[in-house]
Amino acid sequence: MRKEIDMDDNDGFEIDVDGRVQSVSSAEVTAAQLLALSGVGDGIVIRVDGGRAAHVAPDQPVLIQADVRPAFRTFRDGTLRHLRVAGLMWDWGGPAITETDVRRIGGIGEDVELYLDGGETSLRRGSVIDLTTPWPPHVEARDALPDHASVPVVINGRTVLLDRPDVTFEDLVGLAFPGTDLTTASSRALTVTYRRGPPDRPEGSLLSQEAITARRGEVFNVSATNKS
Repeated sequence: MRKEIDMDDNDGFEIDVDGRVQSVSSAEVTAAQLLALSGVGDGIVIRVDGGRAAHVAPDQPVLIQADVRPAFRTFRDGTLRHLRVAGLMWDWGGPAITETDVRRIGGIGEDVELYLDGGETSLRRGSVIDLTTPWPPHVEARDALPDHASVPVVINGRTVLLDRPDVTFEDLVGLAFPGTDLTTASSRALTVTYRRGPPDRPEGSLLSQEAITARRGEVFNVSATNKS
């Protein structure tokens, strides 16, 4: 049973609608009331406090607590769309959401980088995320890496920490077979292949003097075969 609130002993409740603080006298507020407060009239209401963005259904009143100021965003004649942020499904009322909004709503600090759909390049600050795709985009939060952080990869079944992401054919041969002198290795056929690479080239091979930007967990196989 819900406890009734005696409004004679209560000065009202504060809510945030589209960045403006509003006062309401009731402990419940509906989507229609929120749209009227925003001046939109008809549209979609998204609640944006609590670490995620969630749709407020027209027939689902929001209970307001005296010590919490709920925050809402309204969208005129919007279409309900979705995205995932750190594995949680979010709702949104527009065709796009900004990186700034994701960071602010999710309470994501400046020491964390945001990545879209498993990409290796972090989202630019203030950039726009398209929500009109056939599937909900996934925004992943990762701790920012130092400029010179080591990159763990696997070479011939052994985990190796690269001191920089850019690595050459010769670097990989030297890590797989320490002491190899490539200038006098004409009697051996050397091959370097890789898998779990970037999405645009997840597997392939390297030629002599060719370089690649390694990603975390990438697997390299370096083989040497005596020529007949």
